[in-house]
Amino acid sequence: MESLAHHTHALTGLLVQLLLFFGIAGLVVPSLQRMRVTPVIGYLLSGIIVGPFGLGQWADEHSLLRYVTINNTNTVHLIGELGVITMLFMIGLELSFQRLKELKNYVLGLGSAQIILTGAVIASITYAFTQNMAMAILLGASMALSSTAIVMQMLQEYHLSNRDIGSLCFSILLMQDLAVVPILVLASAFTGDSDMSIPLLLIQSLLIGVAAVTGIYIVGRVAMRPLLRVLSVTRSPEWLMAFVLFIVIASASVTHYAGLSAALGAFLAGLLIAETDCVHAVEVIMEPLKGLLLGIFFLYIGMMIDLSEIWRTPVMLSLAVAGIFLIKTIILFPLCRAFHVPSKRAIEASMMLSQPGEFAFLILGLAAATGMMPRADVQFFLLVTAIAMAMTPFMFKFAPWVSGWLEQHSLGGDDIPPPPVEGKVLIAGFGRMGRKIADTLESQHIPYIAVEYNLQLVREWKKKGYNVLYGDATQGVLWHSVGAQYASAMVVTVDNYAASEKILSAVHREWPLMPTIMRARDVCDTQHFYSLGAAHVVPELEESSRQLAQALLEHMGMRPEEAFEALRIERQYEAYTPVSTHD
Repeated sequence: MESLAHHTHALTGLLVQLLLFFGIAGLVVPSLQRMRVTPVIGYLLSGIIVGPFGLGQWADEHSLLRYVTINNTNTVHLIGELGVITMLFMIGLELSFQRLKELKNYVLGLGSAQIILTGAVIASITYAFTQNMAMAILLGASMALSSTAIVMQMLQEYHLSNRDIGSLCFSILLMQDLAVVPILVLASAFTGDSDMSIPLLLIQSLLIGVAAVTGIYIVGRVAMRPLLRVLSVTRSPEWLMAFVLFIVIASASVTHYAGLSAALGAFLAGLLIAETDCVHAVEVIMEPLKGLLLGIFFLYIGMMIDLSEIWRTPVMLSLAVAGIFLIKTIILFPLCRAFHVPSKRAIEASMMLSQPGEFAFLILGLAAATGMMPRADVQFFLLVTAIAMAMTPFMFKFAPWVSGWLEQHSLGGDDIPPPPVEGKVLIAGFGRMGRKIADTLESQHIPYIAVEYNLQLVREWKKKGYNVLYGDATQGVLWHSVGAQYASAMVVTVDNYAASEKILSAVHREWPLMPTIMRARDVCDTQHFYSLGAAHVVPELEESSRQLAQALLEHMGMRPEEAFEALRIERQYEAYTPVSTHD
């Protein structure tokens, strides 16, 4: 009976946590977003309120508060870490090994220089105050890293991921993820967890890490394509999602046990899937899951902020947070300029990456557990890290204003202009009609991206040079992933009325100004598509009958221009123009 009661109590606690989280994700955050509060800040504020330092501190005195607070932060933290892993996987999907090679100078050169210089400066300042070399080195190394989770999420919210500033930030963050290995080696050496010397530990960790990454790459390249090919034929999103989650968790586990970051393994899995034809279908399936799990991570960061501690030491906390931001910004800016990054972009990247990251929580926790740092100091720096991470969304808003002001007054106008908006055309469906449109666009040198749900067709026409991707065109997330916001128009050639309606609704909801040309069966479908926002609709039966009528009139002796004019006049009387539907 006791075990049953314990099980019931544990289940109740879990259900309360899930109820709170989904209530925050589905009600609170969207409501705040309508007030122009970004989702990241919404989750952070919610974490402060429902966490152990918010309403949770009175939960023992008032029993009702137990149902609206979360005191077990460990569960939230673990689920939130899954969000970080999923996010790195999604980043890998958006890249390729070729793109990674193009970024190698930023990753290896700029990223390494930023970690070494920032870590050295922070370590020197820490040593001057504490006279503790081990503590200074670990604190400097952990504070030198930035928050991959928050920065990449903010880049997506501001639509900067696919721009130069996004590539620059990502390159530095990727090197920081790789730097986790030597920092953990230093931590184990300082805490006395290993009898080996630091150089031997570094070599051992490097060999294990290389073996893990190589193993993931080889197994992935050999097994990924055939397995995805089999699953795509079934057209079952559930099976595809289960397989992708298996790949992500397996890769993350391998790198984690090898001493690397679990997120790095997920990133490698994303890179491998990015080389397959199913990449966009996987993006559509994983995007909502990533958002929910990341939301839990941001909720956890909010729970770490103790407002009472802020009131007790406001000056020291403010100086520490401001100091971290200033040191990291001042160091990264000249480094970016040394790597020929334009000044405007350099100052923006420096400010966007000026916060400490989630890795600092791990190092500080290790320092507290081993007694390397006094617990009061650990709590102080945990709070500094959480507050700085919570302020990152404001840095993203502030950075463009600062870079613009400095550029006008001191930095000079050496930035290259932003790239022009791409004029590509989106094609939904790649049957005979879709291919004909693609041929016409190519003959006029107009770029396009086609999406087709039949993987066999995708492979067949991709081999012949067509820019066609595999995915479900009814999903708005897919069009986001292919850059629909930069497209000049869309044409829907799908031979399925229900699917065409879903595609038009999804696209018009996200991009109401994008001209959408639709294929329809008859005049009735035409009228409905116009009412949903289509710019132009071409009914197959009507157009084919007109072509037959024109050919007939010409064979009966009418000149081609006369036959065309006769049909044009007839067309004026037919109610399938947009004007007639909006009267």
